[in-house]
Amino acid sequence: MIDLTGRVVLVPGANGGIGSQIARVFADCGADVALTYRAARGEAEAALAHAQGLGRRARLDRLDATDLAAVRAWVDDVARGWGRIDVLASGVGSRAEGGFKLFAEETPEAWRATIDTQLMAFVNLAHAALRPMMAQKSGRLLATGSDGGKVGQSGAAIASAAHGGLIAFAKALAREVGRFGITANVVCPGPTEGPTLDALRASGTTGAKIVEEMIRRVPMKRLGTARELAATMAFLASDMGGYITGQAVSVSGGLTMS
Repeated sequence: MIDLTGRVVLVPGANGGIGSQIARVFADCGADVALTYRAARGEAEAALAHAQGLGRRARLDRLDATDLAAVRAWVDDVARGWGRIDVLASGVGSRAEGGFKLFAEETPEAWRATIDTQLMAFVNLAHAALRPMMAQKSGRLLATGSDGGKVGQSGAAIASAAHGGLIAFAKALAREVGRFGITANVVCPGPTEGPTLDALRASGTTGAKIVEEMIRRVPMKRLGTARELAATMAFLASDMGGYITGQAVSVSGGLTMS
């Protein structure tokens, strides 16, 4: 039902559980996908093979999205090679590196790394992607955020601050670029199946109880999936989602309603 045939989509952070699903879903919808990874590339390679198997143009590059010069070079190279940039669908920062930790136990070095990854990486990506989008007078900017940016999350104070900034950035950007036919939105997953919760379950009885409590609090009584989040992004990138901008859309089974 979501037709993105021929669209050129940037999917930085395609190595995570959410990012790789974003890449797969966009390819399923007909898009050509330019993927990146920062360290491990296994899931990104699988997503690349999936897109190529569908006959899509696809490429995979190593990229540190916190490096503005590297981001600009990568985006410019994709635009030169494929002629345009239609969608930025970022999966960068979707994985909580190091798990949850109380603010009083975190180091200043960890604060900066979290803000760079979960806020500044998307700022860099959006800045680079806007140039071709503004020239063609169309585009979609999509970030992976967190409901922690709306309501705060215990054990993730700095990440919540970064995601709050991400949401505010997208809202301000939506106001600035709407006249160019460009939308900007954040998709916020609730508790989602994937490596972070798997590790929490495996950490012992306490971790398993935390996951059980998460599920208990969700009105739909289950965890979400990365594919459900990716499908929301694909809708927002489509013509059907073209009048939605400046929003932080929760995909949380009703856990957060704001």
